[in-house]
Amino acid sequence: MYSKINLRLAKRTKFFYGWIILPISILASFFTSPGQTYMVSIFNPSLRDTLNLSLTQLTGAYMFGTILASLPQTYIGQLADRIGIRKTLFMIVSLFSLACIFISQVSSLGMLFFAFFFLRMLGQGALELLSANMLPMWFRKSLGTVSGIKNVIVSLMIGVVPIGVLALIGIVGWRQTYIFSGASVFLILLPLIYFLYINKPEEIGEVIDGNKLLDSQKSDTSDAENELTLKEAMRTRAYWILSLSRAVWAAIATAIAFNLLPIFNAKGLSNEEAAASFLILMVLSAFFQIFGGVIADRIELRWMSFGSMGLYGLAIGALIYMPNNLVLLVYTLILGLSQGLFGGLENTVWVRYFGRKHLGKIRGSVLTASVAGSSVGPFLMGISYDMSGDFFISLAWFAIILFALSIAGIWATPPFQNAK
Repeated sequence: MYSKINLRLAKRTKFFYGWIILPISILASFFTSPGQTYMVSIFNPSLRDTLNLSLTQLTGAYMFGTILASLPQTYIGQLADRIGIRKTLFMIVSLFSLACIFISQVSSLGMLFFAFFFLRMLGQGALELLSANMLPMWFRKSLGTVSGIKNVIVSLMIGVVPIGVLALIGIVGWRQTYIFSGASVFLILLPLIYFLYINKPEEIGEVIDGNKLLDSQKSDTSDAENELTLKEAMRTRAYWILSLSRAVWAAIATAIAFNLLPIFNAKGLSNEEAAASFLILMVLSAFFQIFGGVIADRIELRWMSFGSMGLYGLAIGALIYMPNNLVLLVYTLILGLSQGLFGGLENTVWVRYFGRKHLGKIRGSVLTASVAGSSVGPFLMGISYDMSGDFFISLAWFAIILFALSIAGIWATPPFQNAK
């Protein structure tokens, strides 16, 4: 399972090995970028020009490719539960690298559809799922804070992705840029997994959080009562409220990101100001991620659901109604705080509510809904725009839905608390 070098390095580490897993999780999350909307959208003009596609054809291929990409996520999570995250990562990273090479060679709409399918299934889906499940295997009491640290660094790293990718396309072209992306994933991430990654602390004689054995035994006894299968989790109220919130969040965020330029243009802002908003948002989000992580270790998680969804609704309200000279600042500030709370919630709630044993399958099922949501968000906004000529009607509906889910989040209590 592990190489001799892998185990030797892990066992000779003088500090808790979870702190080695943290940077690996950070890089794994960052390297999902070639399959994420914020990077794919930079290639949209090049894809349309090269393949002579209409916007409907491009968004249609993206939507259907993403919908299909959502379907295997539960099974990928189940595979990781059965054979371990490390072995699953080897397969996913290798295939994702090839997917980046594949999209660089597309010459037709049909090939583009399959390219989107592979990128979204392996990058936005599977690799993000595995990255998210790394830290809960090593941290429990401090999971929110540690996840906040991860989210800060990832947010800052991906904040420069659109600008960097745009510059690289200008230098070497879009096809070579995707080849470079695939090669980077393979040559950087795969060796780290091979030489450094360990699935769980128990496999190298350590315990979760680096606690003493006595504390670990007490904790494990408590956790054994809180391990739920996917079927058991799906019988709880919290699972459905949180899953629906995750899917709606993905749908709305992807819809706005996909149409960011025309939405801001409609507010009287330039393309440069719209593009800058992404970098500003990532910086603000990074600042608030630590806050969200610390809060997740200290308050009931249902209040984080209430706060994050409600603030997202307020952010969209600001996008609709704030005057042009204030909209960029107010929108990104409120959304950054919302993302900080939502990040703290997402990184902690699944393992704390449902346990570690079936975490991959449970989060895989949630990711299926999330990826599917991200596929239909831009499509629904596009239909609304075609019918009304206005982005702000769909944005108003998005805000209403978010406020409703914010109220519902109050009832997303821990399953075993419900049973008492």
